[in-house]
Amino acid sequence: MNINKEELIGDVLIVDDNIDNIRFLSNFLTQQGYQVRKAINGEVGLMAARTVIPDLILLDINMPGIGGYEVCQQLKADERTRLTPVIFLSAGDDITDKVKAFKVGGIDYITKPFQLEEVLIRIQTQLHLKVLQKKLQTQNEALQQTVASLQTVTTNLEQSQAELQALFRAMTESILVFDAEGHYLKIATPNTKLLYKPYQQRLGKKLHEILPKKPADILLSAIQKALETQSQIEVEYRLILNYKKTDLCANLSPISSTSVLCVIRDISDRKRREEALKLIVEGTAAKTGHEFFRSCVRGLAEILGVRYTFVTECATPEKTRARTLAFWLQNNFIDNIEYDLKGTPCYEVIENKEYSCYSDDIINWFPENQDLVELKARSYAGIPLIDSTGNVIGHLAVLDTNPMQDDQTRELVLRIFAARAGAELERQITDRALQESQERSERLLLNILPSTIAERLKQDTRAIAEQFEEVTILFADIVGFTSLSTRVKPDELVNILNEIFSAFDELTEKHGLEKIKTIGDAYMAVGGLPLPNINHAESVAQMALDMQGAIAHFEAKYNEPLQMRIGINTGSVVAGVIGMKKFIYDLWGDAVNVASRMESSGLPGKIQVTEATYERLKNHYIFEQRGQVEVKGKGEMTTYWLLQRPPGNFITGRTIS
Repeated sequence: MNINKEELIGDVLIVDDNIDNIRFLSNFLTQQGYQVRKAINGEVGLMAARTVIPDLILLDINMPGIGGYEVCQQLKADERTRLTPVIFLSAGDDITDKVKAFKVGGIDYITKPFQLEEVLIRIQTQLHLKVLQKKLQTQNEALQQTVASLQTVTTNLEQSQAELQALFRAMTESILVFDAEGHYLKIATPNTKLLYKPYQQRLGKKLHEILPKKPADILLSAIQKALETQSQIEVEYRLILNYKKTDLCANLSPISSTSVLCVIRDISDRKRREEALKLIVEGTAAKTGHEFFRSCVRGLAEILGVRYTFVTECATPEKTRARTLAFWLQNNFIDNIEYDLKGTPCYEVIENKEYSCYSDDIINWFPENQDLVELKARSYAGIPLIDSTGNVIGHLAVLDTNPMQDDQTRELVLRIFAARAGAELERQITDRALQESQERSERLLLNILPSTIAERLKQDTRAIAEQFEEVTILFADIVGFTSLSTRVKPDELVNILNEIFSAFDELTEKHGLEKIKTIGDAYMAVGGLPLPNINHAESVAQMALDMQGAIAHFEAKYNEPLQMRIGINTGSVVAGVIGMKKFIYDLWGDAVNVASRMESSGLPGKIQVTEATYERLKNHYIFEQRGQVEVKGKGEMTTYWLLQRPPGNFITGRTIS
């Protein structure tokens, strides 16, 4: 298959509730030159697809809320998105899943885990097919337009004089007859509001004697072309009628070899709508965020000819306050503000979720609104910004120091701008929610794993395991906690344990150690990993002594007999993260088992260390030799009680026999 790569670089929307999958696919496709958008669930995916139609959608099947099958069905039922190709992503490989995916409108199905090269080839193939389909559709539309044009010309030529006369009587437009030199031969309708000069001053005169040169040139050229080709010609021009710019359209049809019938109609409203559409589509298409909203209010002021325009977002969930996103005052932008909605015309727009217009005397309607007084406003029109779920998220409004005509064109222009502004604001709100979700995920990951390990897992999800030649492991158990649990309520017990372990967590941070886990009322920490630290044994020893001080504090606070039994060992371990769910950073090795035995074979209120730890610390701490202790799985071992760190400066520690 010969594929033009330039045709394939397009807009890809990824819909998946797994943030890691989104990030993984997004990074890869962005590197391939695609523009990638992301949605974290089905609802957001539908909103994103309808706001800006993507070239292709990668859609996960199993998601909370609206699942992938339903998302696809809604997209295919929507005239705007029904032709957008959807490739399903799923961990399921059952044939029924695939059949259902194709029945609801999917064009491809990729089974997880997937290869990036496979995803890329399938995307390229579908985009290529879409390009071919679009070319065929364009050719068909061009052919249909040609046929329609031929039918129109034929119909016009076949119309009888009687039909034309009946049409003239029914029309309210200005209808005139011109000869080849542009003489006014006849005015065939009583409607003369679009005439540049009165009826009597026109008959027998030429166009250039009545109209300004530019519109006269346009009409005369169209008359001559219509007669030369014996076909219908339509031209547009502008005049100043009743001191107001008026856009006109003249439709000229030959009625003989030397004369044409000219039907003139006012298209000012249509032009204003077209300008609004052009500005909002072309003028703001490449803009987002702050720049989009500034462009939006400025363009709206130009089209409607008003002094003030502004766009807001609801600043509180209760919609009692609004915050401007852009505010245009006559010829410049002013600083954004936040204000109470109550007592303003904006409140009615947001509360009622509908367009509202006060054509004059706006201050009399809202006498307590000092902002209207300071702006010297006389008229107001506003429209809500509504998201894809039907909620009001802000509003768009215009103010003027002159009366404002409440007409359909003004409302339509505001609706055009509000639709685009609402979509952009909803996109920003969605992006903020996604960013907050990502930040929460980051914080959660850092609460579970060391930062260096978390960073590695984000880049590579394979199992992580490292050998550390020498670390120091601490196990601690709260003696008396079991009996305490029989005397207090469960929620009180959890609160006490949480307060104790939170204090231990602070000590872990203070001494640069890594908390590994808690099991019931037991606490495990280690020094010397994941980042090596030559003082790991000293840090763990001081942590143990501080834990004794902390538990003494809680013993006095709760008036309960609480003590710690602590065991410490130094040695080699393997540390890492394994599995696919409920990640935990853990340690393995004989040194870990021995450290656990030091705790379980110790005594309440004591810190028992192995000979390996003692050798590392004997010159810095005071110990008492316990002697030979039977250790499960190891036999007899010589152990020591860690008592304290000598006060002041010292050169060597001492051991009490």
